[in-house]
Amino acid sequence: MSQSKDDLDLAEGSSQLAIRLAAVVLSLLIGALVACAAVAFFKIVGFANSFWALPLPTEFSALTWDYSPQVGVALLVSSLIAGRILKLLENGRPHGPADLIHFAQHDKPADLRSGFLSSFLALNNLSGGASVGMFGPLVHFGGCLSAWLQRSSTRLPRDVVLGSGAGAAIAAVFSAPIGAAVFAHEAIIRRFGAFGPGPVLACTFASYWVSTQLLGDHRFFKVMDAPALDAHNMIIALVLGIASGLISMLYIYAVTEAPKLAKASGIPLQWRPLLPAAILFVISPLLPHLLGAGLGSIGMAMAGKLALSLLIVLLFAKIVMTTLCLGFGYFGGVFAPALFFGAMLGSIIDVALANAGAMTSSFVMLGAASCVATVIGAPVAATVIVFEMTGGYEWAVLSMISVVVAAQISRSFMGRSLFDRQLASRGIVVKDDKPVVAS
Repeated sequence: MSQSKDDLDLAEGSSQLAIRLAAVVLSLLIGALVACAAVAFFKIVGFANSFWALPLPTEFSALTWDYSPQVGVALLVSSLIAGRILKLLENGRPHGPADLIHFAQHDKPADLRSGFLSSFLALNNLSGGASVGMFGPLVHFGGCLSAWLQRSSTRLPRDVVLGSGAGAAIAAVFSAPIGAAVFAHEAIIRRFGAFGPGPVLACTFASYWVSTQLLGDHRFFKVMDAPALDAHNMIIALVLGIASGLISMLYIYAVTEAPKLAKASGIPLQWRPLLPAAILFVISPLLPHLLGAGLGSIGMAMAGKLALSLLIVLLFAKIVMTTLCLGFGYFGGVFAPALFFGAMLGSIIDVALANAGAMTSSFVMLGAASCVATVIGAPVAATVIVFEMTGGYEWAVLSMISVVVAAQISRSFMGRSLFDRQLASRGIVVKDDKPVVAS
């Protein structure tokens, strides 16, 4: 009898092992495919932007009123196409990472039609110069693609499937597979299930490896110098964290309230994207930095090339334009705008300290990480990503200070993340790992 029981236990263990290995192998395949899709998305946007990209002034004295017809055509065409796509979406509402969280927490199948339409909408808008991000749409597209590829398999829980695809997109873009896996668990899945972190890690590492084969080393932040872990730099990180929390609160509030402004305007859904497109065209000669995802401006801030007055204007102008774009249907992500104004905030700290003769290292990266962590509700993932991108223990410690302070300030007033606040505006409240529908 005992031997028979041992045989049964062995057989059950072998069966469980086979299921887990199959899940990991499937996750590796999904991660590779998501990476290819993310790289293709990135390349298409870059190719389209090359037709209208403008030089980026470094100070106000270099600004001009020379309008570019290419910019006008790109904005006009993309906004008209955006209006048509909005008509195809249920209630005219594009889907994003908030919907992934909703589906994962409620164990609901992803709305693939709306998901893929929203991804195409974001691709169109970013190609035309909308002042939005590309990372959020990539995260949502990764989750939908993973769900579509695994629709006939019941081996993995739905939240793990969605989280794996979302994490794979982050790994492909940021070259940070561990931080991407943490993001998937912290922001999307919000638990460790029976399968543990294995499938998610497999997915993010496969995506990271494939993206590096296609793009090489494509980290956004390449910081070589290591700051001193002294009281001076820790105080700066603390101040930066407070400022990041306050600025992120403004951004989260503005973005989640913008749809009300759009509805109150009375503009028909199909024509709403024309408003932010027109405003972008009018200000494009003065502030071309606001066109598109703004990665070039982030790089200039990292290099310390932007004047203090321009940095301050860009910080608040980006929040305003992204809010208008998202509110009026010129859909895109919220990650890159947070990276943008976070980088501007960090660069303001740098420039101010440099003018006082006290700057010892660049805090642009910490500002970007703090704002992104607060907006997406993933402070641990942001800290790990900083460590992966810099390889510096010192940067990781300083980011812990600024990220944690910013996240606690914002959470006290705005909730866990911008996505949770978006869901709350639709009557859906997510508390820890138990979703409830508000009465």
